[in-house]
Amino acid sequence: MMKRWMGGVVAGALALGGGALAQQNGTDDTESMVRMGRPEAIDQGQAPEPFEEGTGGAGSQGTPPDARGVALLRQGLLPIPTDEKAFLDELHQGNQHEVELGQLAQRKGSAQGVKDYGARLVKDHRQADQRLMTYARKQNLTLAKPQADTDFARTMERAEEASLAKLQSLQGPAFDRAFLAAMVGDHDADIAKVMAGQQQFSGNAGLQALLGDTLPTLREHRQQAYRLLGQETPRQARRAPGGR
Repeated sequence: MMKRWMGGVVAGALALGGGALAQQNGTDDTESMVRMGRPEAIDQGQAPEPFEEGTGGAGSQGTPPDARGVALLRQGLLPIPTDEKAFLDELHQGNQHEVELGQLAQRKGSAQGVKDYGARLVKDHRQADQRLMTYARKQNLTLAKPQADTDFARTMERAEEASLAKLQSLQGPAFDRAFLAAMVGDHDADIAKVMAGQQQFSGNAGLQALLGDTLPTLREHRQQAYRLLGQETPRQARRAPGGR
């Protein structure tokens, strides 16, 4: 049976690590973690375009989306499963993905800062996953890979696979910059998902504590990737032909 999702819709094309998940200039991460809309509009500091109902998502095309899911998207939060186990499965998969990317950065990063950042990802997300698994066991839940059984889930899965394939094909400073850009986008999405979980499962004290412990580390990861990404542009400019 298909899982019920809180808001099975996406505003426009959602691209992890791209302009559709971008920092809102002039705000901190507590105010707006994810902005969805046209990348060029976001880059110019414009507000996201208003969400139009019936433009996609789970179910047949043109089906009005879940009103609560639309509200989440307007707040910059990602739709999440309404079932607790399905949500935990997604968090578990996210931790494993970040560990994999951290290991990739340790192998392929050309800047020491990128290698060190990759090591931190591995350490922190392994610890986060251990806490998650401990919580799941207390709830008598066995976590597994999420099933991509909605349009939204399939879109996210394809974006994740494409991002990993791109990173695996790059070398040197090109890898460093693409990896850090992906980490900004990935952690924007991770933060938005956790924040949505805090709203969805507001009556679950145990899960609230787990999510509350997770959020600060995700924000630190996001900010560190953003700072390192800013350092990559001058570094690569110095290495460019004719650069100083």
